[in-house]
Amino acid sequence: MYTLQTLLEKQSEMDMKKSLQNFTRKTGLISILAMLTLVSTPLIADIGEAVAVTVAKVKHEQRSQPIRNTGRISHKNEMRLSFKTGGLIEEILVEEGESVTAGQILASLDLVEINARQQRAASHYKKAEADLERFSKLYDEGLVSLQAWQDAQSVRDSAAADLQITEFNKKLSVIRAPSDGRILKRWAESNELINPGQTVFLLASSQQGSVVRVGLIDQDIVKVAVGDPASIQLDAYPGRKFSGSVSEVASSTDSGVGTFEVEIQINDQGYALRSGLIARVEITPSSSDLQFYIPIESVVTADQGMATVFVLDEELDVVNEVTVEVLEILQFEVAVRGSLKGSDRVVKLGASYLDDGALVAINSAVHLVSGSIQ
Repeated sequence: MYTLQTLLEKQSEMDMKKSLQNFTRKTGLISILAMLTLVSTPLIADIGEAVAVTVAKVKHEQRSQPIRNTGRISHKNEMRLSFKTGGLIEEILVEEGESVTAGQILASLDLVEINARQQRAASHYKKAEADLERFSKLYDEGLVSLQAWQDAQSVRDSAAADLQITEFNKKLSVIRAPSDGRILKRWAESNELINPGQTVFLLASSQQGSVVRVGLIDQDIVKVAVGDPASIQLDAYPGRKFSGSVSEVASSTDSGVGTFEVEIQINDQGYALRSGLIARVEITPSSSDLQFYIPIESVVTADQGMATVFVLDEELDVVNEVTVEVLEILQFEVAVRGSLKGSDRVVKLGASYLDDGALVAINSAVHLVSGSIQ
């Protein structure tokens, strides 16, 4: 099986030959033979006991590495609407997907039973009020005790509270839209018997727009802060990127999956972003850490997030095998963490031919040819 280093070297050799084919159109036969001889010579060759290699300087830089994840579109404010009391639904006035305005009646219960309770409570209150008035006069005349007058007052107060409760329940036997928005879900129909607090509608308020919620692991959540910019891509709108910013960062994990929820507010650009759409999110943290960056060709082996590279000892012209942690794979580089220094140089081409402590020779000629083809 080819290693990553071998594949890269073979690709480099093929690229060089392709460039030489173009070059032959402008050169003579002698030049052609000379260049073909150079290409046919392996890039990695023993020079005495040393192995010819090319090297690259380790970069120690502070970069903001994007954090990528997927989530679902939802509205910032989604409300579950229900009746305060149970009963028979008299009418449902809106359908799923319908836009509504603040204060609009969405559904109502049959009020026969509720009105009867209110009338009974009103009657009890009226009687208790009259009894209190009568006991007050008798108490002023010294015909009843203080306790009897206080008992009548307690009965009146209790009846007043019961009447207030029935009036409140009657008021909440009608569902009204608390804000402008759209009905996302409807779970009930007219003439159904419903329990107190059972959800009838899911309303998405249009006042605060759409968001994406994603779950981040602990290594990523510490890099994210409110206000960090983000870009969002949706399969529903291929080729279009939406901008956004982090609006909320959870301070505790979701007990179900063990990740931290991050909410990104989206600039919808006038598009209808429906709840449930899958979104691919890329967050660019405002804070960044100093990290080492090496060419991707320098990685010899990689397993379980760890990789092996060879670091040049310039005094002895030998290489030392170093194990590093791979943080992220970029287009041409790998971000790593480990026992490297900003002044180190790592083997770029030829690493697969090396062992720890191997003697090397820096092949600047090969480096120049490779550089001319890039």
